[in-house]
Amino acid sequence: MKGTIVVLKNLATEEVYRSGPSSENGFFRIDSLEKGLYAFGALREEGYFGGREIIGIDSESEARLSLALRVEDEKPAGRSTNEPPAVRDEKFLGRIITFDAEKNTARIFVEQGEALLGDTVHFIGNKEKGSETDFYQTIRYMEQNGQPTSKAVAGQYYDIRLEKAVGIEDWVYLKEKKGLGVFLLTPIGMATVLASSTAIVYTVVNPPTEVSVFRY
Repeated sequence: MKGTIVVLKNLATEEVYRSGPSSENGFFRIDSLEKGLYAFGALREEGYFGGREIIGIDSESEARLSLALRVEDEKPAGRSTNEPPAVRDEKFLGRIITFDAEKNTARIFVEQGEALLGDTVHFIGNKEKGSETDFYQTIRYMEQNGQPTSKAVAGQYYDIRLEKAVGIEDWVYLKEKKGLGVFLLTPIGMATVLASSTAIVYTVVNPPTEVSVFRY
């Protein structure tokens, strides 16, 4: 796909690398990458496509990798009032079940994905039900069954200390993974360690035969 710009972010140094726009045949190149693990994504007129995996750069040579892009289907116009809306560059996590105003603690049920201490989450109220909640907060403390925990996963309940009040059934979104910005807002699998390189050459194909990135 012509005109695609690939973005890589070093997870250790947080330095960001960008390719030039891809050629007519979908080829582009990123040079002078340091050894390490990288989050990746792609920029096009349609929006930002976030990668599902981590790329590992191992040594000084050249590596090649194909990159397929997919646009997620749009939500139907007539969605239920209980269905969370799509929020650009954010990943839906779950809902507020209860809120203790004295302790300023909310019980959250995580419906999908995961969150860690240090992640930034977005609390959004359902305006159709009269909630005006809308604020961001970094997770500083959370517990499960009365015990402190550093990770919240799908299918479980967690208590999180908040800086502001929330309402029952407010939605919770993951805005930013600690140190990663909007990169990698899906569960991360095993790192893919390439047998090289200080240079990466990508090929972008359309339509994709195998999806490796998606758009928020």
